[in-house]
Amino acid sequence: MRRLFIFYSLLFLGMGCFGQSNAALVSPSSNLPVSQKVTKDSLKTKAGPAKRMHKKIIMSLDTLTLSDYTLSIERVNDNLNSIGDSAKLGYDVKNINHRIDAMTKEVKQIRLSMKGRQTGIHLKNLYLYQSFTSKLDDETDLIQAQLNHIYHRVYHAKQHLKKVLSDSVFRKLYADKELRTTFDDKLIRLEWKWNRTDSVTKANVDTLNAMKVRLSDNGLDLANMLSMMDKRLDRTVPKLFGPEVNCLWEPERKDTIPQKTDRKTISIISAEQKAISFYIDQTWGERGIVFVLAIVLFLWLFLKRKLLKTLRVQKDSYDYLHLQYLNAHPLSSLIVLLLCLMPFFDAYAPTSYISIEYILLLLASTLIFFKTCHRTFLFNWVALVILFVADIVAHFLIDPTFIERLLLLAIQAGIIFFSVRLYRRLTKETPFYGLLKPAFLIGILSASLGIIYNLFGRFSLSGMLGIAAIFAVTQALVLTIFIQVIIEIILIQLQSSRTKKGVTKPFDTMVVIGKIKMPLLIIAVIVWCTMFTSNLNVYHYISNVIVNALTCTRTIGSISFQLTSVILFFVIIWFAHILQRLLSFLFGETGSEAEDLTMESKGQHSRLMILRLLVLIGGYLLAIAASGLPIDKLTFLLGALGVGIGMGLQNIVNNFVSGIILIFDGSLQIGDEIEVSGQAGKVKELGLRASTLSTPDGAEVIIPNGNILSQNIVNWTFSNDEKRVILTFSLSGKELDANVMNEVINDTIKNIPNVISRKKPVILYTKVTPESCTITVRFWSTISHFDLVKSEAMQQLSAAFQAKKIGFE
Repeated sequence: MRRLFIFYSLLFLGMGCFGQSNAALVSPSSNLPVSQKVTKDSLKTKAGPAKRMHKKIIMSLDTLTLSDYTLSIERVNDNLNSIGDSAKLGYDVKNINHRIDAMTKEVKQIRLSMKGRQTGIHLKNLYLYQSFTSKLDDETDLIQAQLNHIYHRVYHAKQHLKKVLSDSVFRKLYADKELRTTFDDKLIRLEWKWNRTDSVTKANVDTLNAMKVRLSDNGLDLANMLSMMDKRLDRTVPKLFGPEVNCLWEPERKDTIPQKTDRKTISIISAEQKAISFYIDQTWGERGIVFVLAIVLFLWLFLKRKLLKTLRVQKDSYDYLHLQYLNAHPLSSLIVLLLCLMPFFDAYAPTSYISIEYILLLLASTLIFFKTCHRTFLFNWVALVILFVADIVAHFLIDPTFIERLLLLAIQAGIIFFSVRLYRRLTKETPFYGLLKPAFLIGILSASLGIIYNLFGRFSLSGMLGIAAIFAVTQALVLTIFIQVIIEIILIQLQSSRTKKGVTKPFDTMVVIGKIKMPLLIIAVIVWCTMFTSNLNVYHYISNVIVNALTCTRTIGSISFQLTSVILFFVIIWFAHILQRLLSFLFGETGSEAEDLTMESKGQHSRLMILRLLVLIGGYLLAIAASGLPIDKLTFLLGALGVGIGMGLQNIVNNFVSGIILIFDGSLQIGDEIEVSGQAGKVKELGLRASTLSTPDGAEVIIPNGNILSQNIVNWTFSNDEKRVILTFSLSGKELDANVMNEVINDTIKNIPNVISRKKPVILYTKVTPESCTITVRFWSTISHFDLVKSEAMQQLSAAFQAKKIGFE
């Protein structure tokens, strides 16, 4: 039936056209084959009279051949293929469909999880659900845009399918019975493809419409849920600061005290379980990052187990590392490190989930403090841990009755008492004093405010401040372990690399700590502030304000930028400077100038200088690329800089280029003894602008690189570290024997330390009399011990000649 419908439709559409163009075919000879008809028409045209020539020419222009019909079939087939490809739904639609199903389940889960008691205790959970609902709403808009694009493509293919058979040649072919018989096989396949494409296209349009309806339902639910959450927050925040119950000294009012039942307790626990379950389901990506980080850390610990054992056994030999935690409690230290990083991933986590994580953190920290800290500190710490557990339980389960409010007062008073005891033990010499002091003061202030609000009936707000206070104090102490563990990891890694390279000398760990301590402190402060604001339920507002301020596009003239780009630029440069300094210890430097600047290591120092320069250049290039600075819009500034270089910055550029030449040329290396510009000393540093000489007098002379490169340089250690020592002295006596004097000189000089024995001393007699002579002795020593060798030689020669009863002057 479908085939007959297509046939009659095409016949109806092509009747007007076939009336004229097929006049030559509808004739007495129409029973002939198609090829004979075409031949006969052409013969008639040739045999006709001249007066019909013009008409015949026009008719011949409308004559079609078999190849024309074949091409029309191919055109229709290509169009059907193109329509089929456009109407096809790929894996992206399947993924979108699965995601819509998952979003529907998540929306239902959020709606179920939000049911229950609506008090200030669940304010943080409400922020959690609002955060994920907002993300789902944004994702819904994104999927909606993708579905609209796919739907327009498929619907356009469906509309094009109706016009695919409008080809005039194909309609002529389909209207002629004999022509259809000739191309019957191709037309049958073509009809089957058209039917299949039509059914697939309609089915895909229906599928997309169904997906759009489901997605629209999800969007409507999400919008309603966000509106409901906003209303709850609008009601909860004023309620939180308003009087929930009567003041503590006033009689209790039964209408303000909820009835406590087992069912209510179970409901609270169930709500928290739902919140934790939902949070874990939604943050598998973050859990994966933490899991990978844990694998890396514990794999590193496994690989360094032998070195850690050596550090424990030979504790005195490696005392310069100042290890406190990793050598004694490696597993607990890494657990503390991982759990301290969790606030970066769990800022919106439910309070119960954070509390469970934090209890594990406190237990791991207690194991570390148990053997490393004084008993007084340990007692105060254990008391705070117990108060933390009690405060968490009270925060979730107790109701604002008189007895339970007194219990909460006692807990918060205990927090203040033990925090003050720990605060009094702080001194300026205490490690991380700058972090601990403000954290303790803020914790004590929060607990004090919690007591005050409890007295005046703000029970939920009081509990929130108590939680924030205990977190503030204990986390500040735990973060000191966090910082120290990271420092110890870096020190142990440096020691491991130095050991593999055969470097046994100790290095100055204070230089390393000084470089990495500040960024670690900044990270610790960010972690502490994140947890404190999260416990006060203001992280959502503060983070939004900070993010908006950092990501807001600012414009200066024609240049647009964001503060995040500027901060990222300087942070990458800062870390590049830290890394290039740590590389020196990785390659064997000790941090001591006297030990580092030796002849054996000066080549290594020069190669290290090149590597550090490459790290800095790479850091600056990475900073520019990562920050997204509009270099194309800084052409005017670069042009002005070029003019400045041509006019007033020639010396600076000259020194910079000269510094690069000196670094890569190799004619001057760190540790060389040189004389330049009337100054003599040892090369301490090769910088990009200037180089530093350390003179024997202890002065440090800074010489611009351009001056060094443009003058003659005397390099005493260019090829070796040997320097000739010249001694001139006079001998007197009654009988001076040259052989005896030569023997004394050779034997004495040969036994002097740091004298190069492979080069024999040269003895010259410059003045000879019967009872005296003047002698000049020339021998070689290392340049670093030149003055000591000369002094030692004079002393030993004087003693040796006096033993022979020969005067020495």
